[in-house]
Order: sequence, then structure tokens, then C-alpha cells
Amino acid sequence: MSARLSPATRRVLGLSIVLLGLATVVFRFWVDNTSLPGALHAPWWALALGFGAAEVFVIHLEFRRDTHSISLSEIPIVMGLFFGSPAALIVGHLLGGGVALVVHRKQPLIKLVFNLSHFALEACVALLTFQVVLGGHPGFGPRAWLAGFAATLAVAVLAGLLVTLVISLHEGRLHTEQLPRVMSVGASAAMANTALALVAVTALWQDARAGWLLLVVAAVVLVTYRAYATLVNRHASLALLYEFTKVVGVAPRAQDVISAVLGQARDLLRGEEAELILMPSPDQDGAKRLSVGLEEAPHAQGGLAFHELDELLVRVAAHPHALVVPRTTSEPELRAYLSRRGWRDCLIAPLHGDDGVIGLLSVANRLGDVSTFDDEDARLFETIANHAGVALHNGRLIDRLRHEALHDSLTGLPNRVLFHERVREALSAAKSHGQLVAVLLMDLDRFKEVNDSLGHHHGDRLLQELGARLVRSLDPSVTVARLGGDEFAVLLPRIARLEEAGQVAGLIRRALSEPFAHEELSLELGAAIGIAVAPVHGQDSSILLQRADVAMYAAKQDQSGVAFYANELDQNSPRRLALVGDLRRAIEREELQVHYQPKVSLATGGVVGVEALVRWTHPEHGSMAPDEFIAIAEHTGLIPVVTTYVLRAALAQCRSWKDAGLAVGVAVNLSARSLLDLQLPEDIQTLLGEAGVEPNCLTLEITEGSVMSDPARTVAILDRLRAMGIGLSVDDFGTGYSSLSYLKRLPVHEVKIDKSFVAAMITNPNDASIVRSIVDLGHNLGLSVLAEGVEDEVTWERLRQIGCDVAQGYFLCRPSPASQLTAWLRDRRQVLVAAAETAT
Repeated sequence: MSARLSPATRRVLGLSIVLLGLATVVFRFWVDNTSLPGALHAPWWALALGFGAAEVFVIHLEFRRDTHSISLSEIPIVMGLFFGSPAALIVGHLLGGGVALVVHRKQPLIKLVFNLSHFALEACVALLTFQVVLGGHPGFGPRAWLAGFAATLAVAVLAGLLVTLVISLHEGRLHTEQLPRVMSVGASAAMANTALALVAVTALWQDARAGWLLLVVAAVVLVTYRAYATLVNRHASLALLYEFTKVVGVAPRAQDVISAVLGQARDLLRGEEAELILMPSPDQDGAKRLSVGLEEAPHAQGGLAFHELDELLVRVAAHPHALVVPRTTSEPELRAYLSRRGWRDCLIAPLHGDDGVIGLLSVANRLGDVSTFDDEDARLFETIANHAGVALHNGRLIDRLRHEALHDSLTGLPNRVLFHERVREALSAAKSHGQLVAVLLMDLDRFKEVNDSLGHHHGDRLLQELGARLVRSLDPSVTVARLGGDEFAVLLPRIARLEEAGQVAGLIRRALSEPFAHEELSLELGAAIGIAVAPVHGQDSSILLQRADVAMYAAKQDQSGVAFYANELDQNSPRRLALVGDLRRAIEREELQVHYQPKVSLATGGVVGVEALVRWTHPEHGSMAPDEFIAIAEHTGLIPVVTTYVLRAALAQCRSWKDAGLAVGVAVNLSARSLLDLQLPEDIQTLLGEAGVEPNCLTLEITEGSVMSDPARTVAILDRLRAMGIGLSVDDFGTGYSSLSYLKRLPVHEVKIDKSFVAAMITNPNDASIVRSIVDLGHNLGLSVLAEGVEDEVTWERLRQIGCDVAQGYFLCRPSPASQLTAWLRDRRQVLVAAAETAT
């Protein structure tokens, strides 16, 4: 049989045997089994009735999870000490108390065994203490009273120690935190009850007929005790309810509200378990069940469909009041529900928000075996549910507002504020684990061109798809954030080596290498990625982000795509800031230079025009790379001013060449922003008039991205320019967002093959095929085709063979100042004249 008992039960059973053994030893060897001489003798059955009544009419004081029971057992103990024999006291205590525990409380067997052994030892200790203090004195007086007080106090101390011990044995750990409270309550009640009992003993000692009067006094005392207990319990409930509203009210987020509601409701109603079923919000797929036991944190079960909820819960959700299911219920449906859940009893109440029922709150398994949930508990539970519903609704609202404040509204990704918060958390965690934290900052290549060309609506869709692709491509532990514009950041919270950050950067670039489908277009986006790693490059979120920005700028400048932060790179950031002001002053002082590169006919070798290219010699840094200061001009809004500067200089030089007998047209690059300016045709007309140059001497070169702009705006501007007689050329053809339908509709007269294809066409068959295809395409559309980047005679000859019209590159002439190119033009003309004369 012992094999079927749990360890806790075996420990309690062992303690009970020990207590019974101690009681036997005390009674056999130390207790004098004789009665005090007196006029009244109490038989064992009378004492049994007293002990039985004391166990039935117990007063329970409840505080949080604890119940302090106050019985009137000291009265029959004192009566037995003075009027009964020791054997009668022990038998009466065991029989009266045991019958009450079986019939009234229906205690389990192991608990009954412990209590009976406890009663036996308690009676023996009371007898021993009473007899020792009395010291054989036969009279009735103060010494006897002192002996009575000592006996009941010893019993109270013994009861407190044994209850604490049995709870510790049953749960497998020592419980001493409640021992002082148990002792104080038990001793106080024992003293009060003993005083009442001694008054009764004094009256009965004088006249046995006073017993009937004492029964009335006992009844009044019992009623007073119960009223006091009710008052104390209500006061405790009000205090806990106040604490509940305070704790739940200050919870800042919905999850904090849920944890507070579950824990506080469980403690306030003195249950073993609390459960909250949250109805789905508009952005959720199903209900969520969260529960908490006595010593555990809340755990969740999600994805519950409404029809999967128990039918009883569905009915409670449609009812405004709480449902109480006591352990004594006889209703089959309620009994079945308790059985399905494995509960003894429970309370269930709906939680109401502004939009109806937002959840169901339950508390189950009332602690102890002396009471169950009742209607008063249900009223208190409804109050709790009302507060919880309001707090949960407000918590959800706060969560939604916080989410909106910490996330990008376009992509739904974390924004800069949340990204900084995540970086700080990762840095704190990494310090204790000795790991690295990496911040990757990514800036898209040519996104501004896409945005300006296709419109902001399409640019937004592209950013959304990009964000989703990044999240899909990276580990769930990685944070992907949009910091603004086309700038994204990635946080790697735990890496062991710097190389891992580089591998993730490569993974991001591969994810971006797949084209983005957009209507008729196939858009390819590149990105420059800068990497900063803590603690190598810094230990603060702002510093890491700033240094990742430095690295990103370096990656963009050297076109490597990915760069780690290095100290020497940091010189570029202050330099870039200084260059903005220097560029503005250079424009104002007309310190920019315009160089020219000729365009030559492959068929005749004659110069058909020149391209104007802006150059800048910085007073401190010397000759500046065009890509560097042009990028600065685009990001700072100076590009329209630079464009006007170059147009004015190129047209003036064109007029100068014409006056010198060198009729050469000029080509000038236009930015996408300039092309979207409705005032552009009028501005160019004004510049042509100032320079005295015919419109057909000017060609405007525009990128593929810019010609893909809004047709209602872009085509109208291009048509006006073409109607003026100005030539239009598509620059860098083949590298951008090629669309034959747009190219066919635009009034351009020329396409320029990008130098990346031309430079490798001799060694790379694929590039050669691309060049040949563009030449055929251009001719089929009636366009002239120009090849950029011709750097040797072999390439020149191959282009001539496939039918390309015009060539431009270092093989012919490097970009040169106007004075040098003027000399080159004259020499070129003489060479062509001499060649023609020789041919004739």
C-alpha cells in the first residue's frame, strides 16, 4: 500500500505516527490520571459534544492566500481539565473532534489521521502543563487559573508549530514566514477563550445550574466572533481590492495588465489558479488563453477560435454578470465543466471594453477545504472584472500607441527610436556573455532616381517590399529597422566574430540582387552597407550608428558595396560637411570648371559634338572626383544650380567655337529633378538667347530613370524641348529601368551605350551581345547610337563593324578644358582634310 502513497503523504503519515507515539508516552509516564475534586463531574460524552461543537463553529479569518482559523476548543479543554478525568478529556477530544471532521468537514483520510494524532498530543500536553503548574494544589483559585492559561497557551504554541511542520513536510520545503502570524493569532484567541472558560468554570464551581446561563454567553460570544470575522474579512477584501485597482491601474502595457490581473485576482479570491481568455483584436487570428497557478508565471496558449471555446464560456460572454460554480453544485452542466477543467470550484466573469466583451476571467480552486466560492465572492469578482476590463482596454490602447510611436508607418519595421533601444539592450546583454554586437547601415543605390522618376507612391511600395524581403532573409533574432527615406539598419545582437557581420551583409546584397517587379519594369536595386561592431568600434548605440554611417559612405564612394568602420574613414565625415559649404562658395565665385570630351562619328571620323563635364579643383584637396561633389550637390539641393552653371558655360563656349569657325554642338547632363521642373524649357530658352546659340546645337542627356517619370509631366516637358529643336539623348542605356514602351514614346534622337558594356565587349561575349542588341534596337527605333568608354582601337573598329554611329572615350580624347579642346578640334579638322585630299 505504501508504494501507492506519494512522498508527501508518507511524510505526513510518519509525522502522525510520531505524534501519536509522543502522546502515548506523555500520558503513560507523566500524566496523573486523576480528576480534581469538585462538585461537578463532566463525562467523556459531554466533553465530546463540546469539542465537536468547537470544530463545527470555527471562525475563519482570511488574508490573501492564508486562512487563520479560530475555534472555541480552549473552552472544552479547560472544562475537561477542571471537571473531567484525563482519560475523559482525551477520549472526548478524539471522538468529538474526529466525528466533526468526518461528518461536517469531510476531511481526507491522511488529514484526518494527522488531526487525530494532533488532538491526542494536544490533550496530553494540556494535561501535563496543567498538572505541572498546579503542582498538586487541591484548591480552586488564582493558581488554578494560571495553570489553565499555561495549558491552553502550550496547546496554542504546539498547534502553531505542528501546522507549520506538516505544511512544510507536505510541500517539501520549510515554511516559517507565516509562523509569527500563526503564533500571535493562535495565542491571542487562546487567551481570550481561556478567560471566558475560566469565568464559566468559576460559575459552575459555585453552582452547576449556572451552566444554562453560560450556554447563552457562549452563543453570544460565538455570534460576536463571527461578526468580527466577517468585518475583518471584508476589511481585508477592501484593502486587497484597493491594492488591485492600484496595481492594475498603473500597469503601462497590456501584458503588464494581464500579469497584474491574473495574480491579483487569484490572491484576492484566494484561488489556486487564475485564467484569462482574451478575445481576438482586429489584427489577431484567434483568442488567447493565459493562466497562472500559485507559484508560476503566466503562460499562454494562442490561436483559439471562438467556436473552440467551451459552450459554457460562450454563454458567460453573452451575460453581464459573473457565474459562480461552487464545489457543492449539483447542476450537471456545471459539474461537467469542473470535471473537464479539473477544477473543484470556480468563478467566471466577462471583461467589457468599449467594443463589447474583450475577455473572460476565471479564478478556480478556492484554497483550503473549509469554504467554497459564494454569491458574495461573485459580487467582488464582478468588481474586479470591471476594473480589469477598463485597464486591459486602456493597456491595449497604450500598446497600440506605443507600437505606432516605435515603428515606421510605411513598412511596419522598428523606427530609429526602437532601433536605438534594441541596440542598448543588446549591448547590455553582450557584456555579460562576452559577445559582439553589430550594426549594419544600408543606403539604397539610385533610389532617389526611382522615386523621382516613378513617383513617391511606387517608391513607397518598393520600400515595403524591400523591408519584407529583408525580414524574410534574416534570422528572427535580427532586428531590421527603417531609419528614414531609403536608409535601413540591421542589428545583429549576438555574433562571435566580425566576419559574421560581413556574411550577413553579403546575404542582404544577395537578397537585393533579385529584381523587384514593378508593372512593366524589372527594377534592380543595389545598396551600400556600412558595418560597426561593438565593442571594437564603440559601445554606445549612437556612436555605432554614426560609425556605421561613415563606413556606408566609404562603401558608396569606392563602390565596394560593403565596408567595416575604420579610424581613417572617419576623416571623410567632417570633410563631407565642409565640402557642402565649399561647393556653395565655389558656385557663387564661379570656380567650377567645365571640361569637354568630343563625340566622333565612327563612319567618317568627324566630330559631331562634345559633352560638357563639370570639374572642381578644391583649394585644399585639389582635383575632386565628380562622383563625390555631384553626390553632395544632389543630396543638398544644389544640383539645379550646378546644372544651370554648366549650361551657361557650355552654351557660351559653343558660341565661341562657332565664331572661330568650329561648328560643334554641346551636350549637357540633366538630373531627374531638373527634368521634372515645368519651368525648364523657358529657362533653357533664356540661356540659349543669352548665348546666341541655336537650339539644334544643344543636346540634353537624361538617364533612363528620369525618362520613366510621370508621362503627364515628363513627356510634356520633353515634347516642348524637342519642339524647340533641342536634341535629347538617353545616357547610360542598359543599366537602369529599361522600358521599350516608354522609350518608343519619348522624343529622343539618341541612346548612349554605357561604358561598362563597351569597355569589356572585346573580352566578354555577353557584353558584346548587349552592345550589338542596343545598336540594333536603336536603329530599329530610328535613333542614333553612341558608345561611351572607347579606350582602344580594337574597340573602335569592332563598334564600327557592328554599325554603331558615334564613339566617345579616352581613345579619342580625354575630357579637356575649352582651350585645349579647341586646339584638338583644329588639329582633328586638319587631319580629316588631309585624309580627304589624299583619298581624292
